[in-house]
Amino acid sequence: MTIFTNKPTEIAKVLNAGGVVIFPTETLYGLGCDATNPQALLKLYAIKQRELGKVFPILIRDFKMLAEYADFRAEQKKIIQKAKQPTNFILKAKNLSPLATLKHTAAFRISKNSFVKKLFQAFDKPLVATSANISKQDPITDPRNYQQSFGRNSELIDAVVFTAINKKKKGSRIIDLTKKPFKIVRK
Repeated sequence: MTIFTNKPTEIAKVLNAGGVVIFPTETLYGLGCDATNPQALLKLYAIKQRELGKVFPILIRDFKMLAEYADFRAEQKKIIQKAKQPTNFILKAKNLSPLATLKHTAAFRISKNSFVKKLFQAFDKPLVATSANISKQDPITDPRNYQQSFGRNSELIDAVVFTAINKKKKGSRIIDLTKKPFKIVRK
């Protein structure tokens, strides 16, 4: 049964148990799970009806956590620190489920969203954060209506956080820092 809560500690329990949650991010509502848990990732692929191998962005708390899950140099760190808008940075990945990486890389973002920051006080692992929608469909604006969007797969969603209706239509940028020159993948 899906729980509705705005309490980060309750969402952390769901994530630690391998659950999938809908939660707010800086841009869109996200579908998320523990990026180190293969079973949770498989559940997320099923909910989104997404082909395996098409990986998801990963939220991390700070540079200390980033160092645990990605390899990066001082030059790359400076670029990440200077980002003014929500941006995922593709880096060489480590200590993640292979289901969360593509050719040993992943797209990481240090989240500035207040709910996510509170969540990271209770959840100490990287968090997959993909738009809350079925692949190739519009992202949901009101997660209270998630069952209409996800149909039978809505049963796989364990918790929903509702903060407000989201009017944004565009996700975060993606910049590949593994290539020289660095390449913008999504504006």
